[in-house]
Amino acid sequence: MRLMRTLTAMTTLGLLLGFGTAAAQSLVPPGTIVTGVDLQKALVEAPAGPMAVARIETTETTRVNLIHRTIPQNAIIHATGWEVHHITDGTGTVVTGGRVVRSTGADGERVATIEEVDSRVVTVGDVVIIPAGTPHWYSDIDGSVTYLEIRYDPGSN
Repeated sequence: MRLMRTLTAMTTLGLLLGFGTAAAQSLVPPGTIVTGVDLQKALVEAPAGPMAVARIETTETTRVNLIHRTIPQNAIIHATGWEVHHITDGTGTVVTGGRVVRSTGADGERVATIEEVDSRVVTVGDVVIIPAGTPHWYSDIDGSVTYLEIRYDPGSN
């Protein structure tokens, strides 16, 4: 009798948790799948310049892009959101942390660099994790560097 009550209780718990039931599940939209061919095509078709961006997905909570850089640009800080860069091609020097120093270049252009930094050479397969509020910059690029950029909780920046 005790075994029967235990089995009945286990069956009831399983039904409550959804094990072994035929209860209908709500439809969930599919994930996003973008082929490598489509990403490379988007980079090739991007306007000429020091940076090309193949947009993969933009939502309120994430942004996912494939970014290709050929020359260093200014250091930046995002007040909100973390970034993850997964290097897929090329080599560059990434600088994180420290303090952003802003100045004006010889031609009057705005220049932003970082001092008191952690500087590392990154190449294919490396991952860079950048917390919100952390200055970051590709200070040197050896030919080009391409990376999958995933931004979590990007806010408006």
